[in-house]
Amino acid sequence: MKYSFPLHEGTGVHIGDHVEVLSNGLYKSVIHKVTLNEEKTRISLASLHSLGMDDKMSVPCQLVNDENPVRYRESSFNDFLGFLVKNDISQGDRFIDTLRIKD
Repeated sequence: MKYSFPLHEGTGVHIGDHVEVLSNGLYKSVIHKVTLNEEKTRISLASLHSLGMDDKMSVPCQLVNDENPVRYRESSFNDFLGFLVKNDISQGDRFIDTLRIKD
């Protein structure tokens, strides 16, 4: 799904994969892509925030029932860093794809 919207002197925030996992897929993470404008300056900042290196993140049990099974495997920040070392995210490889539980 593609979202386009003008941001004139504004700030955009991407919530990232953590929120998709923590919501059991209720909220979807987006792929960040930018169309450059040669006449305007653009500043982008990336900031990673997580639990401790080996602390596990998983879908809360309150979001799981017979109609809504767990849709994501648990993971840690260390798992994420291991993924970055072994995969090429510039080619579209996404960590969240390794967490999705297939039907």
